[in-house]
Amino acid sequence: MDSHVIEALQEMGVDPLFIMQEAFLGYKYRKREKKLNDLDKSLPTNLIRIYYGLNTDDTHFNTLKKAFVKNYIQSESELEGVQINSIHSDVEIQGLKIMYEYIHSDEIDYMFNIYTLKDLHKKLFSLTEFPECAGEFRTIDVYLPHSGVDLCDWSYIRTRLNELDKEVLQLVELAAIIKEKKDINLLFEYIKRCVILKCNIIQVHPFLDGNGRVTRGFINKLFEMVGLPPIYIKATDRFEYQHAMNLAINEKKYDFILNLYLYKICDSIVELDINERLKSQNVKSSNAKSLKKTIS
Repeated sequence: MDSHVIEALQEMGVDPLFIMQEAFLGYKYRKREKKLNDLDKSLPTNLIRIYYGLNTDDTHFNTLKKAFVKNYIQSESELEGVQINSIHSDVEIQGLKIMYEYIHSDEIDYMFNIYTLKDLHKKLFSLTEFPECAGEFRTIDVYLPHSGVDLCDWSYIRTRLNELDKEVLQLVELAAIIKEKKDINLLFEYIKRCVILKCNIIQVHPFLDGNGRVTRGFINKLFEMVGLPPIYIKATDRFEYQHAMNLAINEKKYDFILNLYLYKICDSIVELDINERLKSQNVKSSNAKSLKKTIS
């Protein structure tokens, strides 16, 4: 939805926010009824166009990011398919909150590059028994059981990350252009490049543990740079997510993981934004009715 469409709607007395809410509520209904087609990227693409066409001020966006930390941090740990107190202890969940607080702060913007991954890793494991080991690249080869993924040899980690850093710096520059011009076509190219970057970082697998959480946080920061909400992937999406990641890394087939991310962006818009807007409207309506009864 570009600025001309928004202006036309306003001239007709139609609230663009109402159009956006109705569109995403339709999406929410179709998801609940299991009528979404994960291979159809036109639906999430059009919804993101509508959402992105409406300017979201910084105050509202900051509220949205806080809602993410409050409600969905646990989903990141559950995604790994483990019990909270077994592999991912409570201190790691608290560390994940610390990591996202850092992601949402201005501090992360200083010298943001591929090596910001090390900073995120330090935050993630900052409350563990040996926090001094956090942020260190692995020095042994590792494997992902049953995935067939050929991970980077540990001795080439820095070489591969240096190569990926060029893409990160280009994305940061592109993010500033997209944010300024609200260029929707550039936005979708940006999303695609971010998703491919995510797959490449996972294949490098720079750390012994925490690669998935750190990399998803890193990509969420890149999304936030262009005004997109942070995404979360629920444990119920685990099989689909891992299948899409394996196709991307092993066969360079990115359509599945890209479509998954487009749908997840829509999920975040619904859960973190649309639902909160509706709750706020309901509260205002309820307060207005109460006030009316009091007056009468």
